Amino acid sequence: FSEEIRFYELGEEAMEKFREDEGFIKEEERPLPVNEFQRQVWLLFEYPESSGPARGIAIVSVLVILISIVIFCLETLPEFRDDKELSTVAPLVNGTSSYPSNSFTDPFFVIETLCIIWFSFELLVRFFACPSKATFSKNIMNIIDIVAIAPYFITLGTELAERQGNGQQAMSLAILRVIRLVRVFRIFKLSRHSKGLQILGQTLKASMRELGLLIFFLFIGVILFSSAVYFAEADD
Repeated sequence: FSEEIRFYELGEEAMEKFREDEGFIKEEERPLPVNEFQRQVWLLFEYPESSGPARGIAIVSVLVILISIVIFCLETLPEFRDDKELSTVAPLVNGTSSYPSNSFTDPFFVIETLCIIWFSFELLVRFFACPSKATFSKNIMNIIDIVAIAPYFITLGTELAERQGNGQQAMSLAILRVIRLVRVFRIFKLSRHSKGLQILGQTLKASMRELGLLIFFLFIGVILFSSAVYFAEADD
């Protein structure tokens, strides 16, 4: 049929309509910066398939993300968590809290800092080289990048405030526990470098209505059967 469209010269509009009806994915348009230097930097950090160095930077980014996720998981282990809690929460002596001098030399903190330096550098370079600042700020993946970086600086600021005696210990600990959970969003940064994860995300987005109906019926089933189990056990 496509050959007939070309033979009768029906135009690109008819060809695009045919491709859309057949389920072909429309090629993504790549807006590029006008400045030559910005264009090269943008291609280097945004499109890994554009060149060898771009592919190398993508590999480094994936490795840093994986290291950050592994560190996040290791911090939850009891043998590491106990040491970290002791270095974070110091006993009160004469109304003041004493902190060990080596809290910022903790291996987890050092590795986390190196990962954050790379994430921040990558985000800032991509922001200054992007063709449209407004479009860049609205992109969901860039928002995830910011959310993944923010907990580190909030945690660092909270700990520095505690060292100077400007913060409440109980409140800061509660905030730190919540903020550290936000770091799990870093796993979504892998989707920037994986076509499979991007396709999965688009599939879930296109099937959102059907997934909503499925969750709704599951919710009804949970209510019905939990009520039945409750009344069955209440009789006993």
